Amino acid sequence: MLRSLPRVFIPGATPNGPIDLPKEELDKLRKVLRLSPGAEIAVLPNDGTLIQCRLQPHHADPIAVHLPDTEPRLHVTLAQALPKGDKLDEIVRACTEIGVSRFLLFSSDRTIVKWDERKTLDRVSRLQAIAREAAEVSFRTRLPEFAVVTNLAAVLRACPEAVVLSEVEGISPSLSASGEAVTIVVGPEGGWSQIELKLIGNRGVTLGPRVLRVDHAGPAAAAILLLQGH
Repeated sequence: MLRSLPRVFIPGATPNGPIDLPKEELDKLRKVLRLSPGAEIAVLPNDGTLIQCRLQPHHADPIAVHLPDTEPRLHVTLAQALPKGDKLDEIVRACTEIGVSRFLLFSSDRTIVKWDERKTLDRVSRLQAIAREAAEVSFRTRLPEFAVVTNLAAVLRACPEAVVLSEVEGISPSLSASGEAVTIVVGPEGGWSQIELKLIGNRGVTLGPRVLRVDHAGPAAAAILLLQGH
């Protein structure tokens, strides 16, 4: 039954009283989903719980609190070099549905697109909205986090457990996770530069004999790790 309830994220919501619904969420519930007062909905406070509620004209009345087991036990971070066009939108959407917990965005030596401060704020805001929608659709109870770092070196310093997808010939290690957290690093369309390959060192891993597009590599790697019982 819980899986069939319309879901909205209201970070910080509590079941101790009526839950105020932001106008955009009310519009979605009433104008898009055509729900009437009295319909049951799920409010997600972004803490792993689900508050089953009854919709009212301007708020939601809590009925019960649940702890759905939908979040993966493995904490996966996707560190993604900025790709061209709208590929990042699809990467975030797919990886959120699969279960990625955090996104690190960075520029690599061969990154073509450049984000200034204003564009970074706008793009991250858009990606957060995409992730929010994907999390609601896929019945997640926590939203993925976003951060922007400068380059590959910064990613590797911040994430000692990181493994890097690489196309270098002769790489034998396949993608796996031995602990509770792993960071998957995916490069840009043009691949890694020679300087970056030296930084990667023995962290390079492969998904197999074929080369995947940049917008497929991250979701494929996340699926390998997260759709096997994690």
